[in-house]
Amino acid sequence: MTISTNIMRAFTALVLLASLSLQGCIKDKCDLEYTYSKYSPVYMSPEAFRNAVSVEAPHAVQNPGKIYVKDNYLFVSEVAKGVHIFDNKNPESPVALAFINVPGNYDIAFNCDKLYVDSSTDLLVFDMNNPAQPQLINRIENALPHIVFYRGYTADANKGVVVEWIQEVVTEKYNCETGVPPIWEDNQANASTIASMNGSTSRTINPATPGKGGSMSRFAVKDDYMYVVTPTQMVVYNASVCESPSRMNTLDLENLWGGEAEMIFSMDNLLMIGSTNSMMIYDAADPVRPNYLSNFQHVTACDPVTAKDGYAYVTLRGGDDNPCGDGFANQLDVVNISEPRLPFLVQSFPMTAPAGLGLDGDMLFIADGASGLRVFDASNPEKVGNNQLANFPSMEGYDVIPNEGVLIMVGKDGIAQYDYADPKNIKLLSTIAVVR
Repeated sequence: MTISTNIMRAFTALVLLASLSLQGCIKDKCDLEYTYSKYSPVYMSPEAFRNAVSVEAPHAVQNPGKIYVKDNYLFVSEVAKGVHIFDNKNPESPVALAFINVPGNYDIAFNCDKLYVDSSTDLLVFDMNNPAQPQLINRIENALPHIVFYRGYTADANKGVVVEWIQEVVTEKYNCETGVPPIWEDNQANASTIASMNGSTSRTINPATPGKGGSMSRFAVKDDYMYVVTPTQMVVYNASVCESPSRMNTLDLENLWGGEAEMIFSMDNLLMIGSTNSMMIYDAADPVRPNYLSNFQHVTACDPVTAKDGYAYVTLRGGDDNPCGDGFANQLDVVNISEPRLPFLVQSFPMTAPAGLGLDGDMLFIADGASGLRVFDASNPEKVGNNQLANFPSMEGYDVIPNEGVLIMVGKDGIAQYDYADPKNIKLLSTIAVVR
């Protein structure tokens, strides 16, 4: 046997060994797993869906969503299930009056003395002369878009009306040759996601309304008109006939850049729309055809908005335990909107996981995730984040309503009320606990 033959055999053996080793690596990689949130639609037949509305005795609060105050009453959306009604004359001891069973409910608004409630695709109108016995007086069918797409998943509209999307954290193996499916990556989950799961999902202060809603509302009532934002559109209703709002216009939102609209806030003639990656400003001088003015873009994160005296306050919230974005900033942005066509960032302040916010005079209230309720002196907007007046970390909240000296905060632990008449001595009045 020649030396060259030995070299050739040795080379062949090395190539074979390397090939086997590579196959072993590939096999190991093929055994990798990925944990993500899977969302499944909950269907109701059209007949069952439209026959399900009923006024019932008070229910325990299990998964609170949007909040609204009107006169001495507090309204709390039970995510995808209906609306809790409380007599709140005494904030130290709110009294449960009734529960309106409404499948697919996420938002609440008032116009005149009528309660507007969304029910998946429909808009319901209730007479509230007796808050303990609301009367359904109108159902406007197909007033709202059917949410058949949610976080990359698609429902089958032929199976019925989608009233809810259920979250499930799952771990699956993936094909190493094709990689992690994009829908898994978009919904990556970790231990904090699992710990914060409550089993269901929701959809994301309007001083012009005859009541107050939280800063995460998709409804805004201004004069005789109501504006509803969907992920990509703004729907305009003439609400001059309170019990029978009529659709006047549907506008495609401009310059979303791949984001989704989540809330709307009105100030003077301006409509400010918070999306997952920007704040859009529209001029509503023509209430039926609001005119797009500008877009203040930011990193991908949810952004509730409130505004006053030429400044907008925008909270940005990121993290893989919510749909707002993974690994992005958690901060408060102060934006100068004195010239609505040219908004610009004034200052940013670090936060923990800020969500809803509200203004009352020179006080700014922020529901800052695990940091709880934070209260700031906003007399100098450009330094607001440096002037904290109080912090209540005991309750994790996600939206607030300041209302004549009493602040209402809703969170995963329940609904808390605080007396802030004396900014130096803010105190907890009551808590409506969540029962799971």
